[in-house]
Amino acid sequence: MNDVIRTRALKLATVALLFTPGLALSQGRPITPGRPVATPRPVTPADFEQPQTRLSTALRWIPLEVPDFPPGALVAIIHGDPNVRNRDFVIRIRFPAGYRFPLRWHEESEHITVLQGSFLFAIGDEVDESMLQRYGPGDFIFAPARVAHFGGARVPTVIQVHGTGPFRMNMGAAPIR
Repeated sequence: MNDVIRTRALKLATVALLFTPGLALSQGRPITPGRPVATPRPVTPADFEQPQTRLSTALRWIPLEVPDFPPGALVAIIHGDPNVRNRDFVIRIRFPAGYRFPLRWHEESEHITVLQGSFLFAIGDEVDESMLQRYGPGDFIFAPARVAHFGGARVPTVIQVHGTGPFRMNMGAAPIR
């Protein structure tokens, strides 16, 4: 009987390790374009014993410093480290009114949820303002890996992005997939 229970517990632990990403202990480091991507440490059972919460009032907003991006956007790292390969992350980006970000693409897909404001977003290999769609609070966007997109904010806007690192911003049209 004990062997059956141990076997089931081992199977459950194995499934949890395979399908649950590791938990980070801090807000991580700023997104650093061009910085070598770190190799993640192995996930251990201890990673699943450390719940993580983040109060919105305690977020540390820092300038989003990406080449070719205009100044004014801020980023807060909610969970994980967007610079680390094969690790999940959650960030928030705050855009001022009228902000536009240039055509860019990412090596990994991204999941975007609009938290407040009016987010503008379009997919395409050339910037065409007539293609921009407006998304409001609660709206969701899935941007596949290696697909170019552009956009901005009509009014002060906050989005939440989650995905798997590295979260690198490659400028211009995406290469053929």
